[in-house]
Amino acid sequence: MKVLGIMGSSRRDGNTNDLLDVAFRGATDAGAEVEKILLLDYNIHHIFNCKDCKKQGVCPPDDWPIVRDKLFDADAILWATPLYCYTVSGLLKVVLDRFSCVIYWDSGEYLLSKLKGKATGLIWTQDEPEFEKGQHLLGAMRYIYSYEFIQLVDMGYIWAVGGSRGTSLKNHKAVQEAYELGQRLARFKRA
Repeated sequence: MKVLGIMGSSRRDGNTNDLLDVAFRGATDAGAEVEKILLLDYNIHHIFNCKDCKKQGVCPPDDWPIVRDKLFDADAILWATPLYCYTVSGLLKVVLDRFSCVIYWDSGEYLLSKLKGKATGLIWTQDEPEFEKGQHLLGAMRYIYSYEFIQLVDMGYIWAVGGSRGTSLKNHKAVQEAYELGQRLARFKRA
């Protein structure tokens, strides 16, 4: 079992990354192999024009194929993002948008064959203490999971108040839930 963490924060050592590391500890304790992608380290372009790229037979070169192939190879995907403007970070949004390239180039059936039935989970941090501030993010991600060409199996989410460095690790409930989410992902059996 391989759990892939997609870290969408531009802060390498921030609260979002802290909770992702806790979830990874839960996954490894349950026997999984883990890998973290820090999106900050990848050069992934916004979508330019899929029709022109397809006509030319190539997209402008970037790191999307590397990330895409890691998503396809993983057994479970754990998304981690801070809440920015009540949704995912820009780094993560670009990755999610690029799924459209796969659908346009290779057909939705190809994307479905690579992702359908894989386990997924979500970690997010936010400055505001009200859960309601993150509801749009949660709703958007759950819609993406269930999209007809993706169909991931939602194993749950964790959210915590961020703010200053280390804040999320002081939230014992969030730490416990992140650890348990990692374990659930590691124990998942794809149908």
